[in-house]
Amino acid sequence: MGQDFSNKRILLLLPEAFGRPGGIQMFCRALSMAAGRWAKREGASVSAVVLNDGSEPDARYVNGGFDCFAHAGRSKTKFVGNYLRLLTGARYDLVVSAHVSLAPLALLARARGRRVRTAVIAYGVEVWRPLSAAQRAALRRADAVLSISDYTSEELSKWGGVEAGKIRLFPCTLDPFWEVEETASAAGAPPAGSHAPVILSVVRMEKEDRYKGIDSVIESLPMVVREMGAVDYRVVGRGADVPRLKALADRLGVARYVTFAGGLGDLELRDEYRRCSLFVMPSEKEGFGIVFLEAMAYGKAVVGGAHGGTPSVVADGLTGLLVKRSDTAGLALALVRLLGDSSLRERMGRAGRERLLAEFTFDKFESNLDEFLRSSLSQKAHKADLAH
Repeated sequence: MGQDFSNKRILLLLPEAFGRPGGIQMFCRALSMAAGRWAKREGASVSAVVLNDGSEPDARYVNGGFDCFAHAGRSKTKFVGNYLRLLTGARYDLVVSAHVSLAPLALLARARGRRVRTAVIAYGVEVWRPLSAAQRAALRRADAVLSISDYTSEELSKWGGVEAGKIRLFPCTLDPFWEVEETASAAGAPPAGSHAPVILSVVRMEKEDRYKGIDSVIESLPMVVREMGAVDYRVVGRGADVPRLKALADRLGVARYVTFAGGLGDLELRDEYRRCSLFVMPSEKEGFGIVFLEAMAYGKAVVGGAHGGTPSVVADGLTGLLVKRSDTAGLALALVRLLGDSSLRERMGRAGRERLLAEFTFDKFESNLDEFLRSSLSQKAHKADLAH
């Protein structure tokens, strides 16, 4: 007979879900949707407290088994107040912190005299550096630690003092509403009136996002153009760093080959993926790189950074090419190699799409979450707590 999870209560502590665009926001949306669907199926309930969101959530992601989704509009005081209010009103069986900075708060749930299981999700750069004593304590006392990539797992062990055997791999997913086209092709279709191959980046361009490597791509363009002729490098996204990047393109004499398209809606963005020849983002601090999954959904070969969590997503030489962000010549060679070989692009694009369907769909994400929740909330886990 299966385990009964009815009346189990789950509380999510989220940094942000429906504010700015970004990978961790997309991860938190997927986590919310998957947790709500699980709770509805099992007769359980889930609530969330969100630090940086300032408005009501998108009902497509937050429905099902949700009791509460409280946003704090970047106010730490309001966030903690919302959290304490929920703890006072209900007894939770599992508290999941989706950012290490929120993990120490989860320990407050245990102060109420009842054993509450806690879990921490490690995403990226926030655990690739020395952690505070409170964060290390929260990780040490957590019942489970989830990591989105192999690299983050290694850094978590190094800086957080977490034993490797305690860390469970929990990869990101393609957005549940991002359809994977059955007719996806790596060929791409240049914009009307143009015969130039299209290179695409989708990225946030604030000053703190310079590690994404858009400047490196621009610096590689003179070499690419010399080898390939005209190209159309299209950069989708917004940010305060755009003027610097435009000035860089002007200074290098490649401004006519670079288009800053700004922020786009879903349909326009999908058109950009559909018509590009390849996708590039040589980021050196990527926790995972969900944009690579979006490109893979359209059968596109990708060029990524040989750093951080990107190698967990992009299989070098199979689904794309990995290059160090600082290696401008190597980046140019990778772009020229792919632009000049349509059969290689097609082969890598197909392999990327197959890898996406095998490992990174929302169904796979839900399956991973189901396995984690069942193991965390099972009678066996509860009895082990009592034994301690």
